[in-house]
Amino acid sequence: MNRIKSIACIALLFICHHLLAQREWENPIKKEERLGSPLVETSPFVFQEKLFLLENNQKFWDIPGAKPGDRFHEDEVRIRDLQTNQIISTPLKNHGFGTVLTWEGRVYVFAGDYGQGKPWRKMTEITMTSSADLINWSKPKTVLRANENEYFFNTAVTRGKEGFVLLYETSDKQWKPFTFRYMSSSDLENWKEIPDAVYGVDKYVGGPALYYEGGWYYTLYLESLQPGYETRITRSKDLVHWEDAPEDRPFVTYNPEYKNIPLIDPDISESNASDIELCYFQGKTILYFTGSDQTTAGDLQRATYDGTPKELFEHFFKPEGQSDVAPKHQGDWQPVLEAGTEGAGTAVFSTKPFQTLPTESQLAYQERQLGAFIHFGPATYIESDMMSVPAAEIFNPYRLDAEQWAKTAKSFGAKHIVLTAKHHNGFCLWPTETTDYSVKTISWKGGKGDVVREFVAACRKYGLDIGLYVSGGDKHFGVSSTPDPQGERKIVGDIHKYFPVFLEQLRELLTNYGEISYLWFDGAYDPFGWDVMDPETMKPLGTAYGDAIHNMVRHLQPKAIVMGGTKPDVRWSGSEQGWAAYPLGNIVQPGEGFDKWVGPQSTGWIPAEANLHTRSTWFWKPDSDKTLRDLPFLMNVYNESIGRGANLLVNMTPDTSGLIPAAEVKRLKEFGEAIAQTFSNPVANYDQPQNNANTTYTLTIPKNQTVNLMVLEENIANGQHIKQYSIESFDGNNWHPVAEGLTIGRKRIHYFDPVKSAKLRLSLKGDESKMELKSFTVYQAD
Repeated sequence: MNRIKSIACIALLFICHHLLAQREWENPIKKEERLGSPLVETSPFVFQEKLFLLENNQKFWDIPGAKPGDRFHEDEVRIRDLQTNQIISTPLKNHGFGTVLTWEGRVYVFAGDYGQGKPWRKMTEITMTSSADLINWSKPKTVLRANENEYFFNTAVTRGKEGFVLLYETSDKQWKPFTFRYMSSSDLENWKEIPDAVYGVDKYVGGPALYYEGGWYYTLYLESLQPGYETRITRSKDLVHWEDAPEDRPFVTYNPEYKNIPLIDPDISESNASDIELCYFQGKTILYFTGSDQTTAGDLQRATYDGTPKELFEHFFKPEGQSDVAPKHQGDWQPVLEAGTEGAGTAVFSTKPFQTLPTESQLAYQERQLGAFIHFGPATYIESDMMSVPAAEIFNPYRLDAEQWAKTAKSFGAKHIVLTAKHHNGFCLWPTETTDYSVKTISWKGGKGDVVREFVAACRKYGLDIGLYVSGGDKHFGVSSTPDPQGERKIVGDIHKYFPVFLEQLRELLTNYGEISYLWFDGAYDPFGWDVMDPETMKPLGTAYGDAIHNMVRHLQPKAIVMGGTKPDVRWSGSEQGWAAYPLGNIVQPGEGFDKWVGPQSTGWIPAEANLHTRSTWFWKPDSDKTLRDLPFLMNVYNESIGRGANLLVNMTPDTSGLIPAAEVKRLKEFGEAIAQTFSNPVANYDQPQNNANTTYTLTIPKNQTVNLMVLEENIANGQHIKQYSIESFDGNNWHPVAEGLTIGRKRIHYFDPVKSAKLRLSLKGDESKMELKSFTVYQAD
């Protein structure tokens, strides 16, 4: 009977697949509403967990009877808060064709400068300004000047594979109108041309947007249909060779039934869908574009997609009949196809159960929340160059004081420290028997020194859990992986000869220093990664070596948490700038691994950790005190990592003497003081964890005090079940919305506009019978 049932299951799978293959391709973008606005170029963006819209407003739209170009020196680039629908600032005036980029806690606006004494839209300079609060903007700076034979029009900027990429429309007459040119930059200020990086030389294009997702650069562009215009999508790995989506798959097209367009004859039908820009917000991709007829003004419209931009873009390039998702598991049948981990095969289903609750060690790790990172080694002595292999003798920490490290970590609230016992160059900070490239062969302490031993002793003295970073890649041995994107990496060197050496190094660390709480395996240059391929056969090595490494850790240090590797307990958040995505889930579902920085074999409860280098580099380098992150930046990082449910690892950088510089010690102490000042004096709190299926909680606010900060905690020991929350204030008669969000998890920190009320009400949505709110606290914060 079981054999028959299994055969029936397989048959059902093939039937489902066949049915899916018969589906015609459908555009998943849903047009939501026309907004009655003449705006054309707009850019939605998310900042500090709120949705905003950058608008390019042309002055003539506001003046009855005016024509395009009238009073263009009064055109402006402005920011609208979409929650309140209010204009909150105007970053640039006498500018047009503006776009926006959010990066590292700042918002950057780029736009064309009209200048003085020039005709309308004869722009030859692109200006940039930025802000950390959307109110106070930096002094506008010219970052790009046109060539002699061109003018600038629309622009777009994205964070790319290795730095930033800027696209601009050019009027260069050697190409068709509005051909796109692409520039690169490492700092958003100094831009250089990417050779041969152009698009649209042989056809009309315009209205561009630029995004980098999943290793592809996606450009949205306007296609002339003669008559009419619609937006289409193309993509490239290198910005030189482009792949257009099929012609019958427009990204957004116009609706000729739409009339009553702003500022033109109400009987004219829509014949345009252009200038699309988008962002991801609260589980959806939000799109803004303009309709109209490409003459006087636009007809601003809003659309959505239920998913991420990456998923949306990929949909337009899927082979005919291929579905985005496998059929959902329904009824009493069980999937029978399982994914293997030893080759390149891909499977649709896996029957392996995955963990939806944290282990005891994972829970203890998540409760710690904040940790310190220490990058120290030969790179400290060579300008933070992590990939060079200098002579071992260069390492001479003549004033090393591991207790100073521990006290500095304690000063900002860290509960554990992770030390780079071995970084990519292969130098070992302990006297290993596996190589001469270690502290054993140098003059420091007569070859008897052991940085790891001093480190673990200091941690235990000051009550800090111990973590060790061990790089799988080893430049001294000559084994690593290429720096290609995830899924494309290749082995460098003889991994089979190196593997037993690495295991012995790991055994030494796990058996000679007592209990270790945290093992940190870097994904960069890792030859044991799930995706690393043989460079000759281009076939994946598989996970056997990585799994063996994990099994050794489990055997020798059963309570240790493992970051990275093929069986991670903790995953990277995707940021070395200290933020985590939001909403944030602790559970990695089957098929989500690639997007959550783990292999496809990794599922279940895998919480995220963000890390942050407090200087411009991971290792100390001379004259770098001036690059230390300021206090507002650090507090913003805290809110965008721990405040979203992730853990945070903050780097510390001993200098060549072995001491953390005084300026860094001071800054980190200030960070700890700011955290304590913000969260030490609650105005009111609920702190009674229980599983009573409550969906609302009411706080009484003593003396009607003003509050503007809320901290929520979920009882994650029993899983993560809260999917959405909202908070309201009471004015004596009615409840009024204050703020809302999605996941809570370990901790959720949410700032909102100041509210003075006698009561606040929190409402929860999710798996109602399983939701457990651990605490609900409000503060009055600066």
